[in-house]
Amino acid sequence: MYPNTRIDKISLINFKNHLNTNLKDLGSFVVLNGNNGSGKTNILEAISLFSPGRGIKNSRFVEMPNKDRDQKNFEIKINVKYDTGEVELFRSFSSVEKNKNYISVDNEKITNFQLLEFINILWITPIMEKVLIQSNSEKRNFFDRLIFNINKSHLKNYAKLKKLLSERLALLKEKNYDSDWLIIVEKNIANLSVRLLIDRITFIDQLNNNLKSVKVPFNACQIDIYHELSKLGNIRNSEDLAEKYINALNKNREIDSALNKTTLTVNKVEINIFNNIERIIEARNCSTGEQKSILLSIFLSVANMVKDQNNGRSPIILIDEAMAHLDTEHKEFLFSELESLKSQVWFSGVSKNLFENINNQTIFFDMKNVV
Repeated sequence: MYPNTRIDKISLINFKNHLNTNLKDLGSFVVLNGNNGSGKTNILEAISLFSPGRGIKNSRFVEMPNKDRDQKNFEIKINVKYDTGEVELFRSFSSVEKNKNYISVDNEKITNFQLLEFINILWITPIMEKVLIQSNSEKRNFFDRLIFNINKSHLKNYAKLKKLLSERLALLKEKNYDSDWLIIVEKNIANLSVRLLIDRITFIDQLNNNLKSVKVPFNACQIDIYHELSKLGNIRNSEDLAEKYINALNKNREIDSALNKTTLTVNKVEINIFNNIERIIEARNCSTGEQKSILLSIFLSVANMVKDQNNGRSPIILIDEAMAHLDTEHKEFLFSELESLKSQVWFSGVSKNLFENINNQTIFFDMKNVV
């Protein structure tokens, strides 16, 4: 049985080491196997660019065109099939043309934000396995990206806030700034910040609730998040908190101008992840195997939340090099859970042997025959 949303065909031109690669007739599970450097992760990265942002590697677009032939542009095209029809998504980049980044659906131009109307993409990469032991800012970025797939306005608000914070600092640097305009900017900063704070708390609450029902052998972990803004007042009273944050921004103008940064922002958070619902052991103190189990628990829970949020439309899932470090029990459980999601899943791995007991509809591509 096919998933209710799947990529049926993909075409890459001048993208990384793929000069002209075409894959078609794709099933529910797709495995790209081959040696390191063979281009399997590059295909996953190309797919991930149909999610807002810069994809699974967070690379700069100028680094993506094929270097061997000194290319300055690339093109990616995917056909996405749903239960009710299909669309063609297209993305191109050129470092020499004025319109550098171009995204379209069925030949009609769309924005980065609008991609989420047509496709949701989640991924796990080897570097993400370190998120449980990384800084609070790295954890925040990790969870914000997950929230983007649940709450589409979160991404827009995040981008707007970033611009407003820069605008405020630029105003503060002016000798005779427009004080009335600065008041408006700070009010908008406060309102957007409180909105983002509430979105994060709501998401974490929902995620924790989902994580309680995670099945063995994965970990029923729990997550705590603390915003520095919460010390200003009751985070459940958004109007009062926004007003107090406006006052704090006003009070901090001089020091923020001197430091050229906003000293109190919604992005100052503390995030703690625990390996069980009793919150006894922090994930950063767990074994590598337990940490991978916790990450996969979070990932599967979010995938279910995305599906529920989008009226049953499953996300496309990309799993890069994750199978090599899972034992047979965890692998079989992961395959079963992914199959029950009815998501299309793309795996990469160095050996076909890593995918024993996988769904019998799986399509395998040996990278020696692809690039």
